[in-house]
Amino acid sequence: MQKLYFSSVRTFLRQIALITFGAICLGGIGQAFAHAHPETQSPSAGAVVSTPQEVRITYDEALEPAFSSLIVSNAQGKQINSAKAEVDSTTHKTMHVPLPTLPTGVYHVKWVAVADDGHRTQGTYTFTVK
Repeated sequence: MQKLYFSSVRTFLRQIALITFGAICLGGIGQAFAHAHPETQSPSAGAVVSTPQEVRITYDEALEPAFSSLIVSNAQGKQINSAKAEVDSTTHKTMHVPLPTLPTGVYHVKWVAVADDGHRTQGTYTFTVK
């Protein structure tokens, strides 16, 4: 009788362990898709443009404005945008920052996107003003 009881408890604990493991695996899969990645960039990476008024990036996930940023710097590494980047208040998927009139040169864009679930992605690219 006692042997049967311990066997049932062991089986029950195995089932709980399998259910817990499955839930952890499925939760991880959902989080892997929650990172925000750029869908469009303006100016785009490698573009040669005349006078961009702003840098605008649209992501595939909604962003957390308090922790997302967008910095534009010149070839010497000096930040040229004085305003803080803003996230569109309607969709929360587009971040943009206004630019001053830029002289000819290469410019670097560094972005950090924190999805509204807290996952962080980042990237850099360059564009050229002719």
